Parts: sequence; structure tokens; C-alpha cells
Amino acid sequence: MKLPLKYIDLKKCFTSKLKNQMKNANLYLSTLVTVLLLWSCDKGPDLTPTTQEGKNTFSCKVNGKVWIPDGTGDWFGVAKAINGGFAGYGSHNPPTIHLWTYSKDNSEMHIFLKTIEVGIHDLNKDTYRIDRDFFPENYGWYRAADGTSCITNRNQRGSVTVTKADTISGVISGTFEFEGGNSLGQRVKITDGRFDVNSRTLNF
Repeated sequence: MKLPLKYIDLKKCFTSKLKNQMKNANLYLSTLVTVLLLWSCDKGPDLTPTTQEGKNTFSCKVNGKVWIPDGTGDWFGVAKAINGGFAGYGSHNPPTIHLWTYSKDNSEMHIFLKTIEVGIHDLNKDTYRIDRDFFPENYGWYRAADGTSCITNRNQRGSVTVTKADTISGVISGTFEFEGGNSLGQRVKITDGRFDVNSRTLNF
């Protein structure tokens, strides 16, 4: 039996509206799922604030991921998560700044400055991670959990901005960023770095 034309048009109209409603419902559901997934994702830790009070904080981003020292540098726990400060102050050698930090995943980061003045300290010369008594150049050094280490040099550079260096209170604060490399061509990028330490309360 052939249906009248007006019934056919009504059926087409109903079918079209139903398809549009289903499409809108699917779009709404997809959006809702996406939002819920974003809410449930672990964003990880936040960077520590930039302070100048000697709060013994240190953080940065390593290749875009927040890195905060939370480990120790030896089996006995003598080397804490954050160590260092002013080095050689009052000795025959010029005072320096040396910070070394450790994470639970066995990664670590060192910053060495051969002078303690407030201001910008460039990390742009070839050097080695050696004791200050051997007079290294300024450097930033990072070792990943897998043992890969990278250091600043004349090609992979950076800087540390010291915003406070008070030898009386022991407070050293500042910000930093650098790129490091090694002879194997491996690279690391450190950004958004900040530290606020009290040399008198840290291990050295």
C-alpha cells in the first residue's frame, strides 16, 4: 500500500530530527567524558613559590615536567634533599655558592657559582662538576634517574639570577634556567627554576 505524500514528508522530518538529537547527545556525552577525564588527571606537584626568606625550597621544570627534590644522596640519609649554600666564606678562597639536590628517583641537580654577588650569573663555559678548590666555572648540572648526566657548556647555556645573598643570615635566593648537554649528544632543558635556602641550616 502506498502512503500519501504528507505522511512520507512527516516521516522524513521526524527521522531527520531524531538523527540531529542523537548527534547532539553524542557530542554532549563526549564533551562530558573529556571534562571528567581532565578533572581526574593528576596534574602533579606545583612549583615552589619564589620567596627570599630562607625556607629551604628548590624546584624547576625538567623538560617541561615539575621537578622537586625529595630524596637523599646516600644510604645513610646524611645528604638531604637540598644541600649546600655559601662555600668557603671566610677562607682564603673567594666565597662561592654551591647547591646540590636529590630526588627519590635518583635524579639530582647541582648549581655552582664562583661568586656570590646579587645579579645574573651566566652558565656558558666548558667546565666539570668538580670541587670548588679546583676552581670550576659556573655550571648547572642534572643527572636523570637512568644515570644520564648533562652539564652547561659553551653551547648549552643558561643563567642563575641571585636575588638575595645575605652572608649574615645565610639566606640565598634566586631563579635559574639552563640547557645541559654531554658528549653523547644528549640534552636536557631546565626552566622556571627557583630556590630559597638558608645556608646555616643546610648540610654542606
